[in-house]
Amino acid sequence: MKKIPNILFALITLFIVSCDDIVEEDIENDIVQTIFPTEDTVINGNTVQFAWQELDGADDYRVQIINDNQLLVVDSLVTVTAIDFVLNPGNYQWRVKGENFAYSTQYTFPINFSVEISEDLTNQNVILLTPSNNFYTNDTNIILTWTSISSANDYSLDVIKNNGGQETVLQEVNLVDTNFTLPTNIFDEDAEYLWKIKALNATSETSFSERTIFIDREVPGQPSLVSPSNLEAFSDATIDFNWTIGSDSGNIQSTRTNTLEISTDINFGTLLLSEDLENNSYQYTFSDLGTYYWRVIIFDAAGNIGDYSAVRSFTIE
Repeated sequence: MKKIPNILFALITLFIVSCDDIVEEDIENDIVQTIFPTEDTVINGNTVQFAWQELDGADDYRVQIINDNQLLVVDSLVTVTAIDFVLNPGNYQWRVKGENFAYSTQYTFPINFSVEISEDLTNQNVILLTPSNNFYTNDTNIILTWTSISSANDYSLDVIKNNGGQETVLQEVNLVDTNFTLPTNIFDEDAEYLWKIKALNATSETSFSERTIFIDREVPGQPSLVSPSNLEAFSDATIDFNWTIGSDSGNIQSTRTNTLEISTDINFGTLLLSEDLENNSYQYTFSDLGTYYWRVIIFDAAGNIGDYSAVRSFTIE
């Protein structure tokens, strides 16, 4: 009789694990219908739109693009049925498949297409390289880089500060290189800075490609330890650590990370634990009795590092 509850438990577990498979539609025998590019399409310019029909039961679509050296240049999972990619001149193949949590279709048969240089820049795009979009930093020595467009004569750059209102702080034209070192004096305060690049020739120009830089030089405040209290003694080896981090009064509030350190010596020469945390609490179980020391320091996504908290000690008896 004891076997019956075990069998029931196994069946219930199997049912719970399989729930997602039950609700997801089986699309393994389906095929995504492609729209564009079609076989042997020639694209004039560097921006290609890929499109396909929506497939019932598919939550996502995986798009792959291979160049004529059989190198995978795009492998992207998207939820839309049309997307643009910027490609260099050359010959390519593309394919797409549908996916959901439990199933996926086969890839479509590879479709050949080519990208050719065009003197018309209207439907082309400048590919921005560095810094990455939504880049947080406390360093104002910033070099912008982007890829060249062969049919462009030069490039224009705008930098716009956004801090309660937009203000253009830099405009450069007739740039022939694909990099530019920003003057540090434009960063007169911590703020969001939008940089925009467009390519031009004698008859046409691209739209602006843009990214954002966040300048944050505000150092995180010193954290305050809450528990355990200094010199507190415990009979339980599992300890809950808690502290406060204070508010961020800067214009740009970068994501902050707490580092909790625990050591067996007051100088923290040897660390038992050094854990980076998003939250200001942590639970840790000690394997040995003795006296331990702990402290917290905070750093942010812009690279600012605050001061260590005071050091506290506690004993596990």
